[in-house]
Amino acid sequence: MSVRRLSANAPCRCDSGRKAKGCCLPALAGTSALTPEALMRSRYTAYAVGNIAYVMRTTDPAGPKANPDAQTWAAEVRQFSENVSFDGLEVRAASASGDTGEVTFFATLAHAGTDVSFGERSRFVRRDGQWLYVDGDRLALPPKVNP
Repeated sequence: MSVRRLSANAPCRCDSGRKAKGCCLPALAGTSALTPEALMRSRYTAYAVGNIAYVMRTTDPAGPKANPDAQTWAAEVRQFSENVSFDGLEVRAASASGDTGEVTFFATLAHAGTDVSFGERSRFVRRDGQWLYVDGDRLALPPKVNP
């Protein structure tokens, strides 16, 4: 599968409320994300559009989510990206201190018509000036309801 096109003037897939060209598109094109939140949003978008290389490149190679077998890892990420519908993202909290950061979010996802949404508190580390995803703890975060 090839990367699905992300239109520069369309709303960004990460639900930031901005156009893709002013949000995740620069990161997907090679510009380093400036914050853990920006990296998390761009990774969500990468999964949504099938940019497997970006997901792998922005995962901490020393972290537990990295797989030294790149071919197997890419196949796993590709299968997830192709089989899941990425229907929404809500960032609940984000922080950074020095070279570490955390983002708490709720992702609305579906697989074969079944809700597989989840919340997570993700951990990030900055190495050589680039933020990387380390891992995260699943959380029981229900979606917020707007009154």
